[in-house]
Amino acid sequence: MSLTKEETLFIEFLNSFPQFYKKAHVIAENSKGVSILPMDEGKNEFKMYSLDEICHSCEIFRQGRILITPKTTDAIWYKKENDNFFIFLIEFKGDFLFKTSSKCSFVNVVDSLKNKNEQFNQELSKEINQLDKILSKYSDKMLNGLAAKPLETVTIALPLIYEEYYEKNKDKIEYLNIKDFLSNSRIIYRVVSISENYEPNRQRSRGKSYRNSNMIPSICRKLAQERHDHELDSSYESSLETYHRRYERAGIVYSAGFVDNIAFNNFIENYLK
Repeated sequence: MSLTKEETLFIEFLNSFPQFYKKAHVIAENSKGVSILPMDEGKNEFKMYSLDEICHSCEIFRQGRILITPKTTDAIWYKKENDNFFIFLIEFKGDFLFKTSSKCSFVNVVDSLKNKNEQFNQELSKEINQLDKILSKYSDKMLNGLAAKPLETVTIALPLIYEEYYEKNKDKIEYLNIKDFLSNSRIIYRVVSISENYEPNRQRSRGKSYRNSNMIPSICRKLAQERHDHELDSSYESSLETYHRRYERAGIVYSAGFVDNIAFNNFIENYLK
């Protein structure tokens, strides 16, 4: 592929982290070393850069012994096609993103306590009032994290990682205006989550039971309408799509979406290679 000077500089920047150049299924491992990506028949062997690990290795995100890393996607890759330079940001999430948020679960628990409170002569009223106040300000941690990742990766993480890289190597490399470069590139963001049809043998019974019980409680639907809170009666994917549309319209990313873990190898073959 024919590269511009700026594209070459960006690739050299990524190449400066060879220790974090890893197979997709390795980057997709959880803290217990279990990958969400299938590995049969040599699937998901394609290598990308582990962006989280790059971030954690940078001194710029350390404040004494404390890491102050931004929210970053798990992996980053690039591809030049015709005259377009694509940067792929990949997030691997070992959750069922078609389920409703924990905020709905919280609402359902509080509603259940209110019903029980009537049976206990309003003895729980004080605690329920406190929970209502907490609920009014509650927001789902996983949803917030996934929503922030592409934004902070593009506007905070990559510019600061590059700043540290340049300061360490400025005597031997040419400077790249990384913010302008990212703005002019086509950034593709994909969240890879567990498919509804994905049932590893060791989780089969639990997984099937969980999905069959994934009904939206009526109280969540009711409050969603009253409070205009889309998060209460929507899946994680549906809620995230609203963020993705805003990022696309603002030009922060060129395209954002979702890929099932069982389909990610096809995504590699069709888009990353």
